[in-house]
Amino acid sequence: MSRLGATRVGDVALRPARLEDCARIWEWRNDPETRQASFDSAPIPLETHEAWFRASLERVDRRLYVIVAHGRECGAARLDLAGDEAEVSIHLAPEHRGRGVGPAALERLAETAFGELELGRLVARVKADNTASLAAFERSGFTRVVDGAAVTLARASGERA
Repeated sequence: MSRLGATRVGDVALRPARLEDCARIWEWRNDPETRQASFDSAPIPLETHEAWFRASLERVDRRLYVIVAHGRECGAARLDLAGDEAEVSIHLAPEHRGRGVGPAALERLAETAFGELELGRLVARVKADNTASLAAFERSGFTRVVDGAAVTLARASGERA
């Protein structure tokens, strides 16, 4: 472990999100740092989130997961499926940032995507100034594809961190 108490991949799991996760995920999504790192930085009203969340749980082209580290729920990850690839979205509760949870969760997400879901490629769009997210994706095997105001990162099946 690092001085920050780094998390190993084995210490992190994903579980499918359930309706009762709605409020907690809304709180994490509305954290000021999460909003600042998002392409749309406006706070999300609870009613808007509830409608989005319910619809997300029913979509066949979306997988929504709760990230669990050391037995504690600490963030959410999403895969939006399109053919043999998916766009990744992830956010963590503030108290779990900087501890290696993000890269470990991304590795678990890649295992699920390339294994159970049989996808060939994952992509993520990250704001160019979001150095923590860029580093987390790169630590978990994603490579930069496009630079600019947004950075696109990708990881293909068979690529390892």
